[in-house]
Amino acid sequence: MVSIILDNFVVNISILQMKKYLTIVSSFIVMLCLGSMFAWSVIARELANDFGFSLSKTQLVFGIFFTFFPITMLLAGKLERKTGPKLLVLISAALFTGGYLLSAISNGSYLLILIGMGVLSGAGTGFGYLAALAVPARWFPQRKGLITGIVVAGFGLAAVFFSFFAEHLLNSGKSVLETIKIIGLSYGTIVAVMALFIYNPQGYGEEDRVKIDYSFLRTRAYVRLVIGFFMGTFAGLLVIGSLTAIGSQYNIENHILVLGVSGFALANFLGRISWGFLSDYIGSNLSVLLALTFQAVSIFLIGHLTLTPLLYLAIAALIGFGFGSNFVLFARETAQMFGLKNFGSIYPYVFLGYSLAGILGPVTGGLLYDLLNDFSLPTAIAAGMSLIGALVANLFKKSQSV
Repeated sequence: MVSIILDNFVVNISILQMKKYLTIVSSFIVMLCLGSMFAWSVIARELANDFGFSLSKTQLVFGIFFTFFPITMLLAGKLERKTGPKLLVLISAALFTGGYLLSAISNGSYLLILIGMGVLSGAGTGFGYLAALAVPARWFPQRKGLITGIVVAGFGLAAVFFSFFAEHLLNSGKSVLETIKIIGLSYGTIVAVMALFIYNPQGYGEEDRVKIDYSFLRTRAYVRLVIGFFMGTFAGLLVIGSLTAIGSQYNIENHILVLGVSGFALANFLGRISWGFLSDYIGSNLSVLLALTFQAVSIFLIGHLTLTPLLYLAIAALIGFGFGSNFVLFARETAQMFGLKNFGSIYPYVFLGYSLAGILGPVTGGLLYDLLNDFSLPTAIAAGMSLIGALVANLFKKSQSV
């Protein structure tokens, strides 16, 4: 009898361990698919060539995506507390795929591309991102920074795979709309399958499904988080969507421009893990200060130096390394300040800073370039915003352990 009990205990432990690591791997893969919009400049270049879209038009699509993505997380946070993460990821797959397919059949209609790649794909990303971000940290409450960094690193790394996949399809003779269709179907299927392998810890939510006290919206801690997140991501998004356009000013060949996007993404991936790991030891305050200052200097350099191919690749990677910090450090600080059990419901409200940055950052960069035909002023503005975000980090009160 004792041996049977022990055997059942061992089996249950093994199943829990399997679910824990399946959740992390599946969440990482979901992020790897949904973060493909970070390589938007590759698609934007082709849309501009084929359909004559201006930079401000392509950046509006990029901005709308990063507006609907965070806003949708508000609904996703409420829904996840009631249904668990699997339904959210399935909704994500459906909206993401639907958005890409609508764009693919648009025949170059700007409105359909704006709705498809901007609204629907952005909304789909919000559902999947919330589930893939919130659940893994619940399994490792003592390593919030590292685990959050690993998972969101997939979102940053996505542009590496997307840019090479898109370039391969384009070079094989596929049109930009055919490329969008293939990527949408492929990625949507992967996200739907990964939904089956994301689990909450046993018993999670049974006693924690309480009504959120929205008084946190009036706290100084929340306001500082939102402002810091807005400043840091405004700066990065202004540059990311125009990365290939910045390099094109110096007649850098297309293959190098795509490598720059991939280098940005790879460094973004490494930055999310590195800053998350570092924050577990030195805290979020100092980490945000260092990371956003690093980002500010890098952004200023790409807009004010004469770029060679090697210099373009190097600075793009530096910007990516700094930009990745925003998504792990502000998430970690939210969990630290408000508790893991409230993280899935509160973090979407912090993410509203990203929503505002999503529309203002890329559109500001695109409009200023269309007016001035130069990126010196946009990158100077972006660098200044990043520095302000770094200073706001100093306003964080020292976090207490949760």
